[in-house]
Amino acid sequence: MNGEFFLKKEASISVFDRGFLFSDSVYEVCAVIGGKLVDWHEHFARLMRSLDHLDIVNNFQEQDFYQVKKKLIKENQLTEGLCYVQVSRGVAERDFNFAKKSLLPTVVIFTQEKSILNNPASKSGIKIITVPDERWQRRDIKTTQLLAQSLAKTYAIQKGVDDSLLVQDGIINEGSSSNAFIIRDGRIMTPSLSKAILGGITRSSLVKFCQMNNIEIREQKINIDDLMSSQEVFLTSATGFVLPVVEIDGRNVGNGLVGDMVKEIQRIYLDHIKAKLS
Repeated sequence: MNGEFFLKKEASISVFDRGFLFSDSVYEVCAVIGGKLVDWHEHFARLMRSLDHLDIVNNFQEQDFYQVKKKLIKENQLTEGLCYVQVSRGVAERDFNFAKKSLLPTVVIFTQEKSILNNPASKSGIKIITVPDERWQRRDIKTTQLLAQSLAKTYAIQKGVDDSLLVQDGIINEGSSSNAFIIRDGRIMTPSLSKAILGGITRSSLVKFCQMNNIEIREQKINIDDLMSSQEVFLTSATGFVLPVVEIDGRNVGNGLVGDMVKEIQRIYLDHIKAKLS
């Protein structure tokens, strides 16, 4: 926290931190595989973009963040899991106006153990439901304003499935914490980047890897009919990588099993990221 290391039971923030009071903060989550970070450079670049869009004081250097993350991974003996970083606008008397730019940002970084490579869901697939997208209009900024996503995820679990897919005016946006892809007639499609969705790092890496392997992939609007008539569907995220979807709103995707094309996409993705761990 703010350049100092603490046991997790000793770490605390001020009750006047704007991240706590207003969700006035941004974050990034990097997967850790074999003690190394996945797509670190891309995650840092998006963190800087988020800070700039919210006009949070930003004098951070990539190498400083990287060294702290690597030390945390080593100190926690983390082999596989995630490394989380959150930057808030800082501590101030509670006031909606944040015009004072002299605030010193609060920076928190921690690690968590998590099974990623051997996640059973990546082999068996997950079940999802569609729900209305009720978030704010700047979903392209990775803020900690995650209540709507938390409600959507919890609602899905309560309904006996794994996750929710957020839909607006009949158009698919993304999952509660993931980007969406469909496969129809051998072609991969994913919603185009806009203020309606977060530009996922795993999403952008996957698009690039598909292009490198001459796999056709299109970024376009996807409606409910497109989704429900797809042969295969999958979600991508920083710690889920490529998760197949086998059921949507109680209906099987394809034959209800993980499809061959998704399996190939999973293989290609893992091959490429293992070659660029840092």
